[in-house]
Amino acid sequence: MLPVVGYLLARNKCPNCGKPLPIHIVLVEIGTGLLMAYLLWKYGFSWELSVLVIYCLLLLILLVTDIEQMLLPNVVTYPGYIIVLLISLAIMLINVKPHWFFAFPASGIFMLTHNYLINIILGGLTGFILLLLVVIISRGGMAFGDVKLAALIGMMTGFPIVLVALFIGVIGGGLVAGILLLTRRRGRKDPMPFGPFLCLGGIAALLWGREILAWYLSPIL
Repeated sequence: MLPVVGYLLARNKCPNCGKPLPIHIVLVEIGTGLLMAYLLWKYGFSWELSVLVIYCLLLLILLVTDIEQMLLPNVVTYPGYIIVLLISLAIMLINVKPHWFFAFPASGIFMLTHNYLINIILGGLTGFILLLLVVIISRGGMAFGDVKLAALIGMMTGFPIVLVALFIGVIGGGLVAGILLLTRRRGRKDPMPFGPFLCLGGIAALLWGREILAWYLSPIL
């Protein structure tokens, strides 16, 4: 099966069993190709490109598994923590800042947020705590896998860009859920994966989160 081409040649059916192939397969293939092309165009052959490719692929894996299995596997999330931490240590040691890094003007003890390693840990804690509060308040309306995913996205984006990622994810998930309810394709009690929206929010925040936050805060900064 070749990406996209194989899907078209198979006429939307599995060549072995004849069952229809889900449309998200080809959409993910096209989206991934366009995303990688955009990253190469924007960052060229740079260390930032390498980091973003790793981060985006981790999030895309989780996006697909949550769509297909309603599952955010620990076998991806936990190693993701280690990978992001090691990359962040390397970034700090070579004393550079990635494009998506955003630090508030600060003084005194708050200057610690300008340290890249501390910033990404704070981002991870922020994502974890905020989604954990949602799980507690909703009483099971959201799974704990989403909490761990939010922590991973927070480590990737840092603080406060993690807030942009969560905002985009929540708004996107809410809009799609509302549309599905209005069109009666889903009922109020039908489960719907939230992880894909968090993953898309994380990717959007990595690419444009700094610009979005700077625009939002421009009246006060």
